[in-house]
Amino acid sequence: MKRVLPLMLVLAGSVPAAAQELGPAMNRLVQAWQRADVGALSELAATSGISLNMDGQRVGPLQPRQATSALRRVFEQRETISARAGMAKEVGGEPRRAFVEIAWVTRPRGTTIPQETTVFFALEREGDGWRITEIRLIQ
Repeated sequence: MKRVLPLMLVLAGSVPAAAQELGPAMNRLVQAWQRADVGALSELAATSGISLNMDGQRVGPLQPRQATSALRRVFEQRETISARAGMAKEVGGEPRRAFVEIAWVTRPRGTTIPQETTVFFALEREGDGWRITEIRLIQ
């Protein structure tokens, strides 16, 4: 056991800082999505904008104001029951890229039938933070 612990410490210290920061970025995304905070989501837009793939229709890349408007319509049509963090993975590249998935349980306004949707975020590393390049809803 004494020999395993130092090895574990060396391995833990070798995780890239960007990968370590993906967890807090995912938490921010989950919280913003849970609250339907379109302002917070659009503030995380990549410089190149956000592409949206909602209900099979792809648009973008959109600038933050346009993305805010499109996301607002998505949230107006549904009542959020829950949003839970799913998979998150840094996939590398230059600039660094990652993805985050959220399990989003909603109910269309005026109904009682819950629906589960996976919300996929493609992220790109800009400066010292992760920025959204794409949001995709997968039924």
